[in-house]
This record gives sequence, C-alpha cells and structure tokens, in this order.
Amino acid sequence: MKVLGISCGRRMSNTEIMVKEALMGAEEAGAEVEFIRLHDLYIKPCTGCNSCVIDLMEKGGGGKCILKDDDFPFIDDRIMDCEGLILGSPIYEKSPTGQLKTLEDRMGPSHDQGFRIIAQKIREEKGITEGTGPDPRAFKPRAASLIAVGGSEWDTLALPIMSMFALTMQIEVVDKILVNWIGLPRVISLRDDLLERAHRSGKHVAETLKKPIEEAEYIGDPGLCPLCHSKLIEVRHDHDAYPCICAICGVRGTLSVTGRQAAFTVSDEDRPHSHLLLSGKFEHLQELADVSLKPPANYDQVGVKSLKYRNYLTPLKPPVRTAGGAGAEDESED
Repeated sequence: MKVLGISCGRRMSNTEIMVKEALMGAEEAGAEVEFIRLHDLYIKPCTGCNSCVIDLMEKGGGGKCILKDDDFPFIDDRIMDCEGLILGSPIYEKSPTGQLKTLEDRMGPSHDQGFRIIAQKIREEKGITEGTGPDPRAFKPRAASLIAVGGSEWDTLALPIMSMFALTMQIEVVDKILVNWIGLPRVISLRDDLLERAHRSGKHVAETLKKPIEEAEYIGDPGLCPLCHSKLIEVRHDHDAYPCICAICGVRGTLSVTGRQAAFTVSDEDRPHSHLLLSGKFEHLQELADVSLKPPANYDQVGVKSLKYRNYLTPLKPPVRTAGGAGAEDESED
C-alpha cells in the first residue's frame, strides 16, 4: 500500500507541512509514503489537441500525450503507482495553483476512467495486441484526501477544482480539508489542531485502503451535494425541469433554502447521472460522441471559413529568455 503526497505550494510552505503531516498519519497506519513538490517539476500545458482521446477511443491505446521533454511522465508514473493520494494546494485568487490546474488538464481526458474502460473494451473486441493499452494500474481501487490552505475566506473554487483531479480517475475522495486565515510562512506548524486534523486524514486514507473501496467512509465537511460533497451549486435559469446542478459532479437536483439553511436534494432517479459514477461518465461520453464530436454536414468548409483568422494579426511574443524561465529552480520558502 503506497500513499503519495503532492504539495503544490512552495518549499516548506504551510501546504507542504499539512501534506507531510498527513503522510505521517498514513505511514503510522502502515503505508509506504512518497512525496512530490510540484514546484520541482516542469510540466507543459495541455494544447487541447485531442491526440490522447483519439488514441483511446479509436485505437484502443493508452491515451499517451504527444507533448515531450517535460516531467509529466515522471509524475504520471508516480500517481499511477500509488493507491492513496494526499493532494495539497495553497489558495490563490479563490483557486488552487495554476500549476495544479496544468497537471489536472494533462491528466484529464487521457486518464478518465470511462475513456480507459472503453479503450480496454476496444482492444478486447478487436483482438488488439500491438502497442500499449490503458495502464492497468488505473483500474485499481484508490482513495484520496484533498487539502487546501488559504490566507482568508477567498476559497470558493479551491476544493471544487481539486476534486476534479480525483473525479476523472475514479479516485474515491474520503476527506477534504479547507484551512483559512493562514497567511504567514510556516505558521501552521503552531496549530496543533490543524496538524492533528491532517494526521487523521492521512491515516484515514491508509485505513480505507485496507478495506473494499465500497466501504469507504467520507469524514470531511458534508457540503451540499450528497454524492461529491461539493458546496458549489450551479443555477441554470434556462432549464425548467432541473434548474440546479452540482457544479462538480454534474448531478441534477433541487436547491432549497429554509431560514439560513441551504439544502441540495438529489432523487434516486438522478443519482446515476453524476459524473462521480461510471454510469454518469459513460452518459457524458455518449453526449460528446452525439453532439460536440459529431461533424456537421458542412464540416468540409472549415478550412476555407477559418482562413481569414489564420492570416489576421501576428501574436506578440516576449524577447528570448537567456536564463531562468519555466521550470527554473526555486529554493525560497514562504
């Protein structure tokens, strides 16, 4: 049983301290632990080329990314190798760090459990033995804890965006920790209550992995969504039947407010539509095939119609960097 901790904060940041304390809890419960500081890695942003999706859905391949010469293969291998994940990020402008979002984009469609199951089925049905199929490690049961650390209550999108990292890979989130008003360097080391909470979270991840994943227990803030525990509900005024959905797992429901108490109710009929579940993922993939990935009748005119935009303006670019730049080492602490 291996638990991987990923900190998206600076070296010895408050986030890193919380992640390491959680790893200590996991280690106490018998797990082998590893730690990655995302700032140490250079990861190129996803270009949206869809090569990974084509490889999975048309060739039954592994969804390999065509981008090269960065550290994505390294962290991808470590994530695939672990059973438990402790993911921590500081909160910048109400969100987790941009570098985490970059990693999340790269892990997105290529690591979506629905895509990978379909790719595996394609290989089996067509008898494909050449090349590399989906990584078999992706199908093992896994559990995660999410930790977001911010300097105020500007935190609305932090845990929701971090949840998407686990959602696509079908990793069971068993805890979420949101820490506010922690702004000074390493000051969290003085908060025994928060350190104990992180320790318990890591230990719970390890203990969860000792049982069937169906018996996993969520111990974090219950949130509003009864499935993914998100507090983020999207109101859609143009949908009369279901004007409200969970902004993370997409399940439809009814939002109500009684006094100062809000509630989001999801019927048994609607639960299978949640993207948290494989049934919801497969439904979403079918929607993609039927709508956004279905070429219109006049698709052959795209080249001509888009030509004027290709020739309009030349993008501005900065001077060539002579030192530093993306991936430069940063040994400072916050």
